Amino acid sequence: MNILLSDERWVPSDSPRSNTALLRNRLLVGPVEAASYVPLYADYATPEDAMEPLSHQLKACLPLSVLLLGMGADMHTASLFPGGDQLSFALGDSAPPLVAMRAPDAPEPRVTLSAAVLNAAQYKHLVIFGAEKRQALEQAQSLPAQEAPIMAVLAGTTVHWAD
Repeated sequence: MNILLSDERWVPSDSPRSNTALLRNRLLVGPVEAASYVPLYADYATPEDAMEPLSHQLKACLPLSVLLLGMGADMHTASLFPGGDQLSFALGDSAPPLVAMRAPDAPEPRVTLSAAVLNAAQYKHLVIFGAEKRQALEQAQSLPAQEAPIMAVLAGTTVHWAD
């Protein structure tokens, strides 16, 4: 079994900003510790420098069986941010599996699975908490994916919401 993130901040895995660190400490424990973790970070100066080796590892995991996404109040998912410098590219049908992304309010570059990879998952789930995100999801449904990137992957996705 392979486990990977849908996106990652371009910081070392021992950084407090690393999603990998959170995943290793919270999910990859007990019986799940035996799973193979496929990182979306490598020790390169920029994410663009690492696209080839990271994409090579990733391709062996595709298509995804189960995808679990969250959504920000700004209607982003993975690192598909409104205003992201590579958003149009990452949303396109011909995008590679992994895309480097910089977003206006994100302090560091990111890498993200493209919309095509996210949409190819056999089972897609979106988990959101709170009234603010529920309202954002409702608002997103009347906006194009460029303004509300969650819309690029919402079709066929099971939404789980809790207060």
